[in-house]
Amino acid sequence: MEERTVKSYDEAEAFLEAVPRFTKKNPLEDTRRFYRRCFAEERLGKIIHVAGTNGKGSVCAFLQQICRESGYRVGMFTSPHLITIRERVCLDGQAVSEAVFLEAFNWLEERIISYVGQGNDYRPSYFERLFFIGAHIFAGAEVEVAILETGLGGRLDTTNVVEAPVLSIITEIGFDHMEYLGNSLEQIAGEKAGIIKAGVPVVFWDEKPQVSVVLREKAAKCGSICHAVSKKDYKINEIRKKFIDFSVFSRYYDYGRLIVEGCAAYQARNAAVAIRASEVLREQGLERITEASVRAGIRHMRWRGRMEEILPDVYIDGAHNEDGVEAFVSSVNGNRELAPDGNKCFLIFSAVRDKRYDNMIKKLCGLAPVTDFVITHIPGERGADLAELTGQFRMNTDRAVHAFEQIEDAVGFALANRGEKGIIYIVGSLYLAGVVENLLGGKNDKF
Repeated sequence: MEERTVKSYDEAEAFLEAVPRFTKKNPLEDTRRFYRRCFAEERLGKIIHVAGTNGKGSVCAFLQQICRESGYRVGMFTSPHLITIRERVCLDGQAVSEAVFLEAFNWLEERIISYVGQGNDYRPSYFERLFFIGAHIFAGAEVEVAILETGLGGRLDTTNVVEAPVLSIITEIGFDHMEYLGNSLEQIAGEKAGIIKAGVPVVFWDEKPQVSVVLREKAAKCGSICHAVSKKDYKINEIRKKFIDFSVFSRYYDYGRLIVEGCAAYQARNAAVAIRASEVLREQGLERITEASVRAGIRHMRWRGRMEEILPDVYIDGAHNEDGVEAFVSSVNGNRELAPDGNKCFLIFSAVRDKRYDNMIKKLCGLAPVTDFVITHIPGERGADLAELTGQFRMNTDRAVHAFEQIEDAVGFALANRGEKGIIYIVGSLYLAGVVENLLGGKNDKF
């Protein structure tokens, strides 16, 4: 496709959507060479680099809010988005405007055209373009803190072109994207550990011994201090429908009892990781972070698509791999307020082809409250076969299983049949979460 500047945000978005997403990646050195040509990294402020299989977006969101509560100007780059690509580039907690995004898009196009014109054979991928757009916006906004979430893996991820982060964070590691990262937890951990830089401290989730060994060995080779966070570092005191009351045990502060909004039990774990990271960041020069700003940041964090109640008793969770689904199941089964108490409970599910959805389905069929499973199809080649998904559910449960080709029809069926006090859960794919967010967020007359 021909590089060109555009006149409107809609044109920029259409251009980006036309860039192939699932093709062979550029060699990281090529990406790094272009990055060095375009950016002075010191203009990105203090960089926090976050990798992991599950929880990394939530940890980024917690840290963003903590830093904001501490009075810092914060840029956050995450993926994927639910509704608009601008969600991937946030300034002080808000997706950037169309005008800001358009300026950055055209800035990048001009540099690509110039770079190629000088004889360089390089075309940024979809993800690379969004990362460069975000970095340009952060530099122009003079952010004091830049929080960068990896897209896939770590060692070869586009975000790993950054050279001087102040902190690396690795959240829970599980099985996902095995065709790129390897078929064992050790191999996947090795790829995620690739973000660890010489002398840069590391905060990581310490649960699976085979993963922790890999992370510690990589940190030792880099001369990086490790800060492990595990289940012993926090305690859930109470889970309600609207909040979780939990405690974190820290060598720095006595936080007492903390509150996180929502009912996703796994957010207490992610909050514990973010709290330890905040303490390390204070040692790394972010001295405005205090016990009070940490407490406020945890309380005020909002992250869409994570056990989000989008309508009364309609919950969207972005779980899209085995560990994510297991965490979702634990949250529902462990909270009496999420049981329908004799009323209908629908679970809407879909997945993409490259996930181990058979194991995800087995776990979901263990959800005691569900009365009806509603299976739908993600459009395009990536969507798993609807008949295959439906068959998997019918093999694993004797409860009602309904199938709908269109996501809109699946949602409409569940809403129409749940009754006055029924519950609906939507899970299995971030793409599915995004479509339903759009449907139920007031942008579709049918609902």
